[in-house]
Amino acid sequence: MELDACTNCGECVTWCPVYLQDEREAITPRKKIADFREMVKAQHSPNAVFFDCNPVDPETIKDFAKSLYECSTCGQCHFVCPSRIDTVEMWEGIRRCIVDLGFGPLENQALLVKNTKAYDNPWGQPRSSRAHWARAGKKEKTLISPPKEIKEGAEILYFVGCTASFDANLREIAIHTTNILNALELNWGFLANQEKCCGSVLLRMGDKEFERIASENIKMFNELGIKTLVTSCAGCFKTIKQDYPKVGELNFEVIPFATLLSRLIEEGKVKFSKKLDLKVTYHDPCHMGRASGEYDGPRKVLEALSEAGVEFIEMERIRENSRCCGAGGGLKAGYPDIQQKMTKERVRDAERTDATDLISTCPFCYQGLQKEIITMGSSIRMRDLVELVALAMGLPPTRINKEEETKEN
Repeated sequence: MELDACTNCGECVTWCPVYLQDEREAITPRKKIADFREMVKAQHSPNAVFFDCNPVDPETIKDFAKSLYECSTCGQCHFVCPSRIDTVEMWEGIRRCIVDLGFGPLENQALLVKNTKAYDNPWGQPRSSRAHWARAGKKEKTLISPPKEIKEGAEILYFVGCTASFDANLREIAIHTTNILNALELNWGFLANQEKCCGSVLLRMGDKEFERIASENIKMFNELGIKTLVTSCAGCFKTIKQDYPKVGELNFEVIPFATLLSRLIEEGKVKFSKKLDLKVTYHDPCHMGRASGEYDGPRKVLEALSEAGVEFIEMERIRENSRCCGAGGGLKAGYPDIQQKMTKERVRDAERTDATDLISTCPFCYQGLQKEIITMGSSIRMRDLVELVALAMGLPPTRINKEEETKEN
């Protein structure tokens, strides 16, 4: 039905962050809907039905697939669509069809899918090294005490995610999160090497193996008897919170770590003892914001950090109209040049606020934004929200924080 709901008004074209960098009609949401609608009609035409023929030329499907995957699945088009077409759900459904036909994902994206199936993470790292971030934190003396492996009776499961687990430049997110959880003496645990990818990359690419991974994770999580699952990654959060229930029932609450922090701050359980003297701005990750409606938690934390000398100022485009940085939906792997241009636009948004630091709550966004900040030679500093909280609580700085302090002194 939604294929026929498009009025061809062009509002999606005006707002599409990918189209802003590559002005081809073929990649616009309205054109993709129109093209797929025509392919569906052709497949169900009398000739196709009665003569068992394929009326759609393979080259046409191949060209359509290229346009289909030139998309970060940010969901901006859904929010501005007068017909409220659920475009992200549509793109992911169409991608499943394209994969079934053998035309997807794109070559550069296929490795992420292959790695996830073989190693339970898109980076192709051994399963046995998933918890190496904790070992590194202990060696660098940035981890106060080791993370607790989940045991029966634990109330909170910390789902670290693949990027914070395996990226050496982002393990500080997992380390800070662990230090905060331990400092607050919460009843928590993590899965260590038993943790698997949430499967987000498979779902976004259109691979049906997502359902297997989701089913296995749901069974494991439910058997733990936890009350709450918290994530460091917006992509993991969206996948487990929004997509897993389509596969199986969850017997626990799923929230971003920022939301847990905001609750604990409101309850008076988080105390800030160190002045940071920073001016910060916040980037809403698409999966956490537009896809899941989690806008307020991070902002409440940033506002509370005012007592630690943190001034919070918003960018022009925020919340449901936040500009996508281009990291998601397979765009970074499939079209890195487009993703880089999108990231540059977001860094410029942040620079216009005169902030010293750009804050996010997604390691994948962090990864792309940090790389572009370095490429641009920007003076703004990239940080995850947990870094600010940990530092304001007087917890140890990470290896990267220490390097920054040395440069400043």
